[in-house]
Amino acid sequence: MKKLFITLLICIFSPLPCFSEVVHVTLDEAVNLALAQNLDLQAKRQRLNELEQDVKIANALKNPQFQSNFLMGKVTRGNSSQFGAALPVEVAKRGVRKKAAQINLKIAQDEVRAAEHNLKIEVMRSYFNVLYMKSVVYVLQERERLFRNMQTISAQKTKSSSENIDVLQNNMKYEKQLVLLNQARGNLLGAQFALNDTMNVKGSQVMYDTVESSLFSSDLKMLDINLLPYQVIEDTAMKYSYSLSIAQEKINLSDVQVTMAERQRIPNIVLGGGYAYQTSQQTGHEALNGAYAALGFEIPVFYTYAPEINKAKLVLERTNIEKSSYENHLKFALKEDYNRFKYAKENISHYKVILADSKKILDKYKKRYEKGQSTWLNLIQVENAHQETLKEYINAVQVYYDSYLNLMQNVGHEVLIEEDL
Repeated sequence: MKKLFITLLICIFSPLPCFSEVVHVTLDEAVNLALAQNLDLQAKRQRLNELEQDVKIANALKNPQFQSNFLMGKVTRGNSSQFGAALPVEVAKRGVRKKAAQINLKIAQDEVRAAEHNLKIEVMRSYFNVLYMKSVVYVLQERERLFRNMQTISAQKTKSSSENIDVLQNNMKYEKQLVLLNQARGNLLGAQFALNDTMNVKGSQVMYDTVESSLFSSDLKMLDINLLPYQVIEDTAMKYSYSLSIAQEKINLSDVQVTMAERQRIPNIVLGGGYAYQTSQQTGHEALNGAYAALGFEIPVFYTYAPEINKAKLVLERTNIEKSSYENHLKFALKEDYNRFKYAKENISHYKVILADSKKILDKYKKRYEKGQSTWLNLIQVENAHQETLKEYINAVQVYYDSYLNLMQNVGHEVLIEEDL
């Protein structure tokens, strides 16, 4: 029991989960690995093979029916026994049914491409979230070092009453900071698990982690994003969006299903023929051999397929409305995401200036506190302001990157993100 308790403690407080191997990957590598090995995506791709068989099934011909009749008794006089085959023939139905199956396959192919696109976005989002939580840990570690230093400085000063209070206050601040730091490390673990869950690569002994240490890394290329003009982005979405393509294919499928329903009214044909014979006992003279031919029709008299036709027409009308509605929502979403990205990018440039100035002010107050030229309270106030600036900066970066990912997700095609990973 004691060993189990120790193991759980190690898993909770270690910076990375209890895995036998931690592999640091770039954003490109994480995306490519997920596209190649994501289990959910593999299942969706497998469905394409099933739908290819549906196309063959829809194009199948009817099997012949072997029939025979052997006459017995007085009825055999003047009548022949027969042995032959009947072949049901569908009229104007097989081709349209195959076309519907082909459209279903096309829809599934677009759904797989859309799933691949969405997986890219989700891996990018999860990867960023790990960096965001690493940045929170970094900020809290900086504060922890400051409080530890303040502990040392206050302890080294002469033991006056007010300075004893500084020591106690520093101790409290330091201990609380350790609590916040442990909470942040726990949240970082959650973000790392979420990244691996999103990638969903077989083999749970490996934990994939980011190469970059935080959002404060100087060479963070994933944040160097320059968008095309809005109209280009909207035109691209209207032309290439997988969701719009799927919506159009559903309209095409509904149109074909109207035709399928209407053609159910066309009579099917049954062709037959075979061998006919009479024995000498049946004729009273000699055995007779011959053949027979048959022609039959399956005529929709009692059921005219009117409900199927009406339903197919209603579905066609609905799919047209749904596509128009999606296009309207999409345009509004693109405009919202684009403007959020534009203003967030401007805010980041402002925060970089603010952050640099805040760091200079904090460094000056640290030196003044060490020299006894500033009070503990003044330093804490400056440090709190610096902490808020750091949090506001990484939150601004989060808004910036989230708005970019939302925009790319709504575009619905990787054409605008392939070179930005």
